[in-house]
Amino acid sequence: MNLLRWFVLAAGAASLTALAVRARWAAAFGGPETCAPARGSARRGIAYALGRGLLPWEKESARRHLASYLAGILYHAGIFCAFAVLAALAVGFSISHLIVHLLRLGLATGFVAGGGLLSKRAALPLSRALSRLDDYAANLLVDLFLAFALAASLDARAAVPFMALSVILLLYIPMGKIRHCLFFFRSRIHFGRLLGRRGVLPPGAASAS
Repeated sequence: MNLLRWFVLAAGAASLTALAVRARWAAAFGGPETCAPARGSARRGIAYALGRGLLPWEKESARRHLASYLAGILYHAGIFCAFAVLAALAVGFSISHLIVHLLRLGLATGFVAGGGLLSKRAALPLSRALSRLDDYAANLLVDLFLAFALAASLDARAAVPFMALSVILLLYIPMGKIRHCLFFFRSRIHFGRLLGRRGVLPPGAASAS
C-alpha cells in the first residue's frame, strides 16, 4: 500500500511535468500579431471568458443542449471529488464523515452523468462520426476512475485497485484528450485576451466605450 502511494505521487508529478512541457511547447508557437489599435480591454475579455462567458445562456451550444451542459458540470464535479479521495489516500489525511458523504454523492452523480455522456456519444450519429478512439478511451477511463473512487470511499479494500487505476489515468492525462484540463483554460484566456482587446468581449463592450 505504501509503495502504491509512492507510485501515485510519482505518476502525478510526471503528469504535471508533461503537461508543463506541452504548455511551453504550445506557447512557443506564439499568437497572432495585433497591428490594429486596441478598442477594448484584454483583461476584461479574459475575465468574461473565464467567468460569465461559461454560463449556458452566454453560449449557444450550451443553451441549445442544456441537459448535456448540466451533465458535463456534474461529471467534472465528480472528477474533482475522485481526486479528493485519491489525495486523501495517497497523502494519508483523514476526511470528516460529512465531507465523505458529500464526496460519495458527487462521485455517484458524476458517474451517472459520465455514463450518460458516453452513451450519447455512441448513440448519436453525428457525435459518433466526430469521435475517435481517444474520446471513448478517455470517457471510459474517467468513468472507471469515478466508480473505483466511490468503491474506495465505501470499502477500504477497494483502495488498492483504485490507486492502481489512478496511476494509469495520471500517466494517460498528458497523452490523451484529458489534457484539455490544461488547454481549456489556455484557449479561453487566449480567446478572451484577443476579443477583449478588439472590444468584442464582454458583449457590448465596444458600444459602451
